[in-house]
Amino acid sequence: MRRQAAQQRGLRIKNTTITVIRMADRIQFVLNDQPVELDGVSPMTTLLDWLREHRGLRGTKEGCAEGDCGACTVVLERADGQREVMNSCIALLGQIDGQAVRTVEGLRGPGGPHAVQMAMAESDATQCGFCTPGFVMSAYAFAAGGEKADLDTIHDALAGNLCRCTGYRPIVDALTKVAGLPVEPAPRLSTRAGSASFDGSFHAPRSLAELLAMRARQPEAMLLSGATDLGLLASRSRKPPAAVIHVAHVPELTAVSETDKEVTIGAAASYARAMPVLIASYPAMKTYLARLGSRQIRTMGTLGGNIGTASPIGDMPPVLIALEARLRLASTRGSRELPLEDFFLDYRKTALAADEIIERITVPKLWPHEVFFCDKLSKRRDQDISTVAAGYRLRIKSGRIEDARIAFGGMAATPKRAMAVEAALKKDGFAAAIAAVEAELKPIDDWRGSAAYRLQAAKNLLRRLELRVASPAHAVEVEAL
Repeated sequence: MRRQAAQQRGLRIKNTTITVIRMADRIQFVLNDQPVELDGVSPMTTLLDWLREHRGLRGTKEGCAEGDCGACTVVLERADGQREVMNSCIALLGQIDGQAVRTVEGLRGPGGPHAVQMAMAESDATQCGFCTPGFVMSAYAFAAGGEKADLDTIHDALAGNLCRCTGYRPIVDALTKVAGLPVEPAPRLSTRAGSASFDGSFHAPRSLAELLAMRARQPEAMLLSGATDLGLLASRSRKPPAAVIHVAHVPELTAVSETDKEVTIGAAASYARAMPVLIASYPAMKTYLARLGSRQIRTMGTLGGNIGTASPIGDMPPVLIALEARLRLASTRGSRELPLEDFFLDYRKTALAADEIIERITVPKLWPHEVFFCDKLSKRRDQDISTVAAGYRLRIKSGRIEDARIAFGGMAATPKRAMAVEAALKKDGFAAAIAAVEAELKPIDDWRGSAAYRLQAAKNLLRRLELRVASPAHAVEVEAL
């Protein structure tokens, strides 16, 4: 009876088209079905700060200011009808131009609360209530996506939301109730084409030619896509960049495509958009990408951003290096291709010229007799930066490893291909490869893990790889070790 009543309280949204008309230096978007036009507000303001301090919508909370806890969760309602959760604490207002956003205040059912809100109340899924609006918005996006009520999917939907009071069982129960609720399509949003510039500091080109010309004129400006890293300058540090070029509206940078030989991901394509093709081509990435970040982070984060920040503990570079990925770098002078392993020069230093951008990442598919695995070690299983990350691509024929590409993160000042380890593995097997780790790799030493821990962890990961290779039928059990 409760489920039937909840279904009857499903979302009812008038199916209208909202046109955002662009005017110079004004940010325009749709908030809870109402057009909004901003003037005199810095585009570097976080969406969360604007919602709470300017709009008075205080249901959306700040818990961590880093995109980790989910108290700030809102929903982006895409032009294609998709609803995606995002962290408003690290999203800049300039990024929201032309988008449609829904907060907890914008949820409603016929004559009362929305079905998701009722399910949370009926399941006793709240205690202090601080985190509840974020959970409600994650549950709303989950219900709108028509996903199944299996525990793995629910846990993935909730991985970006932390609760310090109730435990998660009643929250999981609430999502079980709302799975598959009838939800009408999101309002259709149409925007005018053309680049935008706000406050003279936030620039949003709509074509590759405009982007490259702008980059040539402003090489000191920060390139911004999802803001899962740079957004912390505005949210946590309160020191937003002086100038930003937002690349997320350039079609060439958001495209995802594949052939029978390779996968190509635009540098500004979100993880959420890239995941289906990556997982289909490299099944071992399924768990790895789920652990890379929550749905909120995967809505915003990009491969290009993860590579461009050049962190030695970035999740994706070692995986992509093992797969022999290459970059296309572009400028007004032309374009060039570079193997990803040659992109990283030193700690946080890359081969990217001041007037260049990363346009796309191309990854070869596996050939016959090749296998691919990847691992991530971190202090927390979910929502944490890598302590050690690794990717391995092996070609095995008749039980013999004929070729190997192995790369690590967290084991040097840059993401690093372990060529001596590869050579030892091909020549003398896993024992020799493990022995080569200490001679070749000089890991960083920080609060996430000592150098000694990282060396031992890398050796142990190679032992895990040996178990995978020795007994492919038991690879699932090995993953759980």
